[in-house]
Amino acid sequence: MTTVLQRETFQTSRSLDFCSANQLTIETGHSPEQWPLVILKELLDNALDEAEEAGVAPEITVCVRAGMGDGSDAIAITDNGRGIPPEVVEGILDYTVRVSSREAYVSPTRGAQGNALKTIVAMPFALDGKSGTTVITGRGVGHAIVFRVDHLRQEPVVDHRRWPEPTTKGTIVQVSWPDSASSILAGAKSRFLQIAEDYGWVNPHLRIHVEWNGVVEVDREPSDSAWQKWPPSYPTSAHWYDAYRLERYIAAHAARDQQLGRNRTVREFISEIRGFSGSAKQKRALDETGLARASIASLFGPDGSPDRHQIEALLASLKRHSKPVKAQALGVIGNTHLLACLTGAGAHPESAKYKRVLGIGEDGLPCVLETAFGYCPRGIDRRRIIAGANWSVSLGNPFRSFGRHGEGLESILAEQRARHAEPIIFVVHFACPRIEFTDRGKSAIVIRGGADAS
Repeated sequence: MTTVLQRETFQTSRSLDFCSANQLTIETGHSPEQWPLVILKELLDNALDEAEEAGVAPEITVCVRAGMGDGSDAIAITDNGRGIPPEVVEGILDYTVRVSSREAYVSPTRGAQGNALKTIVAMPFALDGKSGTTVITGRGVGHAIVFRVDHLRQEPVVDHRRWPEPTTKGTIVQVSWPDSASSILAGAKSRFLQIAEDYGWVNPHLRIHVEWNGVVEVDREPSDSAWQKWPPSYPTSAHWYDAYRLERYIAAHAARDQQLGRNRTVREFISEIRGFSGSAKQKRALDETGLARASIASLFGPDGSPDRHQIEALLASLKRHSKPVKAQALGVIGNTHLLACLTGAGAHPESAKYKRVLGIGEDGLPCVLETAFGYCPRGIDRRRIIAGANWSVSLGNPFRSFGRHGEGLESILAEQRARHAEPIIFVVHFACPRIEFTDRGKSAIVIRGGADAS
């Protein structure tokens, strides 16, 4: 007689998935071989946004130790912002939620994925398989975050130690790199340094200093420390939303209010939208929609379902009583800066060209497309492409398709005989309040041009 197996139903934590190499590859859109580049990009994006929000010209220092063989390999990035708040670090370590000050807003900021720091602090553990350490310092507090795994419960355990660090300014993030993956960090050096250099091309106000094993590899001064773009601290515009995105924006505020035990009104909510700081315009929009005394929570039913008719009416009213943002206001890198970068990199002065297109896309959003070109027979021996969106450098070519015709950057360059072996530098940068990427790695976007921008 055969014994019948009574199968048990087991539960395991999904948090461990987030700390595996396979899951982090999905979350970031990049394999472990590119993780040094992901760390650099995400931390530079955060540092730049923070400096702009603080109202200071960004100054960023990057220090890399690689191939030491003594457990001291690391990537450390220091900025001159206000410092990361301790409660934000706490939120990073909760892998059941995404933590972001950008995700619900529509605004031309560098990042809005809501998981960058979560993936970064998990990377050392995923590479090592046993433990991983990240140290974060900001606002007078140091945080040592050590990941390890509880094999019995099959879930990650995070040891979080804090201590006072009163002399630190800005934020310092140091990601320890396991000796077992030292070849990955060493192999990324060339591309790592180029990306750091490229950030200076699309951010005229940036001072960036990079050392690799104590040797200065990048030391760029700003061409214009007073240069400005649309900063994260500027109010968002109603014209940048559709009904779905406004619903998401309101819901995020309503959920946050529940957590904090407050009940803000629609009037308070719209006062933070561009053009509605004054009571007169607030009154017009609220009288039209009948929301003069309503709370934002009232736009959702007891079961959390949105009143879409009311939200659509509010959006229409906000658009009627405010002006669209002109493309120029988003921020322009400019002819002077990019041509100086080209000639500084060895481009022949007569070959250096710059073009800018300001326009409105098919979705009604303002956009700025800037390109620059230089022939560098003595500066480089092969083609160099600097591609970026919203003042963030892409790790690859994100421009797979332009406008209605569908031609991508590679095919356009090939038509111009600017193939890989040609000693040219080509810069392309796109700015828009709402950029949709095809994946979390921000590796591909499509520019859908309208009549004024194609």
